[in-house]
Amino acid sequence: MSTPDTQPDGPKPGAPKRPDRGFMIMMAVLGLAFGLPTVYSGGVMVGQAFGSGEFPAIGFVVQLALGLMLAGFGLAAMIAVVKSFVGTSNGKD
Repeated sequence: MSTPDTQPDGPKPGAPKRPDRGFMIMMAVLGLAFGLPTVYSGGVMVGQAFGSGEFPAIGFVVQLALGLMLAGFGLAAMIAVVKSFVGTSNGKD
């Protein structure tokens, strides 16, 4: 029979853990690398369909929406990377 641990399971007191900047940079680059070309090609196809007086196929609209989502995620990750290097505005790190 073993004795129970007296220390509670939970977050340890102390400084908060530093963000993994390498992972955040990778996610930002991947989001932008896949999102921006997808937005461009989806926008061209949707714009061409509207320009010819037709309604675009649902696949073109889905591609444009997916590209916007990926590009937005990449931009948000890039902002998080920049904020992790800059720190907070109140002087604390």
